[in-house]
Amino acid sequence: MAETPRPGLRILVGAGSFADAAAALRVVAQLPNAFQAGLGGILIEEVDTLASCQIPNQRIVLVSGATSLAPTHSQMRTLLKADARAFQRSLAHTAGPTGADWVFAQDRGELVGTALRAATGWDILVIGYRQVHKIPGKIVVLEATHHPSDAVREASNRLAQQLSADRMVFSVDKGVDRPTAKRHPEVFQFKTFDDALKALTRTNAQAVLVDLTQGPIHNLDDLARLLEVARCPLLVFGMSGMNAMLEHSTHIPPLADMAGRNGGS
Repeated sequence: MAETPRPGLRILVGAGSFADAAAALRVVAQLPNAFQAGLGGILIEEVDTLASCQIPNQRIVLVSGATSLAPTHSQMRTLLKADARAFQRSLAHTAGPTGADWVFAQDRGELVGTALRAATGWDILVIGYRQVHKIPGKIVVLEATHHPSDAVREASNRLAQQLSADRMVFSVDKGVDRPTAKRHPEVFQFKTFDDALKALTRTNAQAVLVDLTQGPIHNLDDLARLLEVARCPLLVFGMSGMNAMLEHSTHIPPLADMAGRNGGS
């Protein structure tokens, strides 16, 4: 008899380091168990970071604001191996209470584009970004005014409740001349995506949710800019909407074929 598919959604966490992945997994852990039909992780060796290791005496800016010498290529490989092990342990820990299978893979490339390609066939992509603010921030929904996403609204409400956080909706509508509250004090309207990003720079967010099938994200650059401005994990719904953003040239295998399934090799 064929196994009955587990209800729920398949969630893939993409990150360039374990610190970024851990921040994303803390958010995922707050979603209802019914959300998780499967949990995956992909650790991405970012090409810009690897390139900096080739420059003698190159200095980097740490999260604290201090500067430090960039790690050597050998040191970077050691760090990535440690991050991979920690990432897998955290996937197992997060999936454990839900009974969902978990899988893990590694890749190399630019973070957002590589994570999107890896998410082919998954339901939700969570792009990790380590916590910057000491004070927990708001749950922010970014949507197009006339195309709200029920799945995003449901998930954002759940996260706000679980994390005891305020919820904000940034709604983009070309017919609006300036940011205003609409109908409810948590809903703010903006004329353009850029206007919404400007407001997000002034917002302490601990997670931002968006649906690619509904907008206002229309291309890979938009999503990369959103991550840079939000400086927190992004929960990207509607993965079928990325068809217009990427050519499906490379992706990690689907759930049953990925390496590291439930701790395997």
